[in-house]
Amino acid sequence: MAKPRAILKRRKAVQNIAKITKTMQMIATARFKKAFDRAVAARPYTDRLAALVARLATAAGELKHPLLDARPDGKRAAIVAIASNRGLCGGYNSGIVRQTVGARRAATEAGKSVRLLVAGRKLGSALKFQGLPTEVVWTHFEDKPSFAQVNEAVGPLIEAYAKGELDEVSIAYTKFESASRQRAVVERILPFSVEALASSAKDGGKAAEPIDWIFDPDAKTILTDLIPRTVRLRAFQAFLDAAVSEQVARMTAMKAATDNANDMIKSLGRQFNRSRQSQITTELTEIMGGAAALE
Repeated sequence: MAKPRAILKRRKAVQNIAKITKTMQMIATARFKKAFDRAVAARPYTDRLAALVARLATAAGELKHPLLDARPDGKRAAIVAIASNRGLCGGYNSGIVRQTVGARRAATEAGKSVRLLVAGRKLGSALKFQGLPTEVVWTHFEDKPSFAQVNEAVGPLIEAYAKGELDEVSIAYTKFESASRQRAVVERILPFSVEALASSAKDGGKAAEPIDWIFDPDAKTILTDLIPRTVRLRAFQAFLDAAVSEQVARMTAMKAATDNANDMIKSLGRQFNRSRQSQITTELTEIMGGAAALE
């Protein structure tokens, strides 16, 4: 059994760790609330705009737009992967690593050349360790990504697709569904699919009534502005979801670490008491043995 002094020293170290993890949990909780409010506030606008664009595109009939041009035989793809700059957030980063590696492998096996753009220092390091080349690693995205920052990162990819320099653009991120459920997913944002968004044009699960749309200006002018805006907003929503999911993961991980530290403190306290009791018993036995020897 370890000596009481060694056990006491270890218990103090664990207590200090528990204080740190508890503080990090509280910080993550505060950041989660702000990130959650931003993500929830943006989602209705993003969903309703996507539904509106889908209904307008359907009503417009045959509409030609570069972002609607599907290229099934295309060989040039881009993947934007979103993770964290910091660790201590459980399996948050590792989930995105698996999704990114899987998506890149699938695209490579299909004969596509893949451009990999990464947001998050931890994700960039993990992909570098696995020998996967990354075109750029953004480290300025934190828990409050702005639309301007996202547009600066994703905008060139949208323009490249419109010019025919890319055939597919996907985003790998952690989708926030609730405080208890987040999923690492890979979603394709280009080509822009009207059919995939048709279900968004339903209100309350019921099909919307047909509307005789009057376009002023013409449908092409309106949708030429709305379609790129919708793609950018979908990318922005992905960054918002990733930010709130990161805080949930860190909050959960730090709570588990704090609980484990508290359990260890209790266990070390019992070990200290047993070790101290054993030491006192030994000392008393030695005293009694010395007294008996003097008689």
